[in-house]
Amino acid sequence: MKSLRVATYNVHGCVGRDRRFALERTAAVIRATRADVVLLQEVGDHVGRAPTVNQAHALAAACGMDYVVGYTLPIGPWGYGNVVMTRGTVTDVTRIDLSVQGREPRGCLRVAVAVDGVRLTVVAVHLGLDRGERSRQVAQLLARGGPVDEVGGPLVIGGDFNDWPPGLTRRALHRGFVDAALRRLDLRGTFPSRFPLFRLDRLYSRNGLVVVGYDVVRTPLARVASDHLPVLAEYHAK
Repeated sequence: MKSLRVATYNVHGCVGRDRRFALERTAAVIRATRADVVLLQEVGDHVGRAPTVNQAHALAAACGMDYVVGYTLPIGPWGYGNVVMTRGTVTDVTRIDLSVQGREPRGCLRVAVAVDGVRLTVVAVHLGLDRGERSRQVAQLLARGGPVDEVGGPLVIGGDFNDWPPGLTRRALHRGFVDAALRRLDLRGTFPSRFPLFRLDRLYSRNGLVVVGYDVVRTPLARVASDHLPVLAEYHAK
């Protein structure tokens, strides 16, 4: 079997709890995970809270990884939203609009990658704040013929779900997916990073992936770099 490490991390525009924009600090947290694939949320400038910089490109360069973007807001010259970074090879990219009228635009980013001979599809999400909004978004994700249903090989869906178990997202994904935290009996919170109470950030898998490791990264650097903590899972691919 071959091992793969997948992480998800809401980077809060590379602005930490100290309200300081520090892209290299965010990159250091990501590098420390030693992940093969990283699902990022809130990448990009957000209404003047950070200098104008191509955060996706700069983070990927600082981590020595390739990247693809799935921006949902046209903020600044590059945009704001989801990013997938990988040390492998990107073989396919699909961007899916999950927006609900009257709410902040949302989307998911489906990326097929090849890492050390293993082919994997990841779906990076950042769901809405309203319960009804999330219900519609999860239904769209899991619909027959939708972005998740179409994937036949190893699959990880992860990100900031903006709810916590036993919320509707967890109940929906529990059918047919494995929650990495539950498999490793590790239910530590991920938000807010200073006193993490809520498990908003999660990784789910299916189709031949075996969870062999899981961690909520709670280093001193991670606690200050964002308002969320990164989540890391290690899988064996059959």
